[in-house]
Amino acid sequence: MLPVQVTQNIVETAGPGGSSILSEELPYVLSATIGVWVRGGSRLENGSERGLTHFLEHMFFKGTKRRTARQIAEELDAVGGHLDAATGREHTCFYARVLGQHLPLAVEVITDFLQNSLFRPEDIKMERGVVLEEIRSVEDDPDDLVSEHLLETLFGDHPLARPILGKADTIGAVDRDALLAFRDRNYSAPRLTIAAAGAVSHAEVARLVEPLCSSLAKGSPAPAVTPPRTYARQQVTLKKHEQAHLALGAPGLRFDHPDRYVLMVLNNLLGGSMSSRLFQEVREKRGLAYSIYSSVETFLDTGLIFIQTSCEPAKFGETVRVIGDILAEVAKKGAMDSEVERSREQLKGNMFLGLEATANRMTRLAASHMYHGRVIPLEELMESVDAVTPEAVRELAKRLLVAGAFSSAVVGPGEEAQYRIPWIAGGAAQT
Repeated sequence: MLPVQVTQNIVETAGPGGSSILSEELPYVLSATIGVWVRGGSRLENGSERGLTHFLEHMFFKGTKRRTARQIAEELDAVGGHLDAATGREHTCFYARVLGQHLPLAVEVITDFLQNSLFRPEDIKMERGVVLEEIRSVEDDPDDLVSEHLLETLFGDHPLARPILGKADTIGAVDRDALLAFRDRNYSAPRLTIAAAGAVSHAEVARLVEPLCSSLAKGSPAPAVTPPRTYARQQVTLKKHEQAHLALGAPGLRFDHPDRYVLMVLNNLLGGSMSSRLFQEVREKRGLAYSIYSSVETFLDTGLIFIQTSCEPAKFGETVRVIGDILAEVAKKGAMDSEVERSREQLKGNMFLGLEATANRMTRLAASHMYHGRVIPLEELMESVDAVTPEAVRELAKRLLVAGAFSSAVVGPGEEAQYRIPWIAGGAAQT
């Protein structure tokens, strides 16, 4: 039985120009989170636009006709709120968390910078330097770098493999005309999903966001996307780090795949928690690594299973052997009934704990609407997790956890040959 407080007061209406407005009123909280989601993301950029989605997100905070960049930062800080944005591969989100009484201010600030940003050449020049430093920071962070390299290795030259931050050459060439043209093409009402959760009323949310949606009425929906081809390859980048950083990935499932709940259960028991097989075998029993985990990423038309860890270079061979053995065992023998039951309960518990945050509620509304065309009721979600059987997990493991489907990326010191993974089919390419 579901807890009383997850009762959903969810309302969805069509906004001006083809936008969508969703809200979930939670009468027992004082805070409210609102997010303005724009369909698109880095996968819709062409070659000369790489990184523009993320750069544009930065530029919206650099000043408007009414507010300086400092005033944009200060206004919500002054009432204890939080304003931020995030760029993904398939969307960009601008969001604010405030006390419910300050929701009008939050919407007004977001509306102002989405409508009235100045894009001054001097601000573009300064922010270009900031983003270039952000790109350099990824180069210096082996965990981030190995993740990016894995996507390139698995997806090749497909747009999903592109770094969200872009490359130094394209960011260095950004100018005002390119940014404005990119904004006008991508920021339109048909691409907007606006979601709010917490101390909100739907009527107020719809009224507050109406000027923003109306101002972006022109434009078209996001274009169709092309699924990537996947590869089983190895990539090694030699850098003078203390540890060897490893990322493994194989094709997974798209966001709305019928077996997505089975995959959630499988991932959780594989490497999604401290009680998972990877964590117990690699860290707890053998002490080969401090951290190891698996996760899944899902997109409109594809997905991937992802494993990441780091270890002493001398232990790399044993670490990848143990990981390979675990994958082979789960693929061949499947999971035990008790593992599946525990994984299901963990997932449900994690979901409900997450629902205590209005930001997570807001994100759930928007993601469910954008990817499924509706908000999936919590009852349906829980029932879908409960319906996952050990047999279904075993069948999916046989399909997905195939050694020949995995790609790998390594960032570490030493020689390329020491990072060869025998159970991955593709040859290694040093970078």
